[in-house]
Amino acid sequence: MSARHRAPASPTRSPRKPRFDLRGAPAAAVLVLAGFGLTYAAVAPRHWLRGVLLMALAMAIAAVLRVALPTRQAGLLAVRSRLVDAVWYTGVSAAMVVLGLWLRASGRT
Repeated sequence: MSARHRAPASPTRSPRKPRFDLRGAPAAAVLVLAGFGLTYAAVAPRHWLRGVLLMALAMAIAAVLRVALPTRQAGLLAVRSRLVDAVWYTGVSAAMVVLGLWLRASGRT
């Protein structure tokens, strides 16, 4: 049987594409920076604690995104190793919450 009369070979399966492909787009960094931008809009003379807590939330989101996304997709959030980045973002977030609440409770502002 010649090559022209053979049945066509079954098409090879292409690898499955992920649903959310963030390669090449610094979406994670933009999300965190947008959180910081919203905090600046929320900060008013009597609402500084709200701004501090929103910044802490943005840092916590950065920690979650750094753990969840591969290094290539994390973009600007990936500075060091995944564990060090996540611990650092979480620590800064916790420190902001504690210091903000402590200043509010002490009546120094």
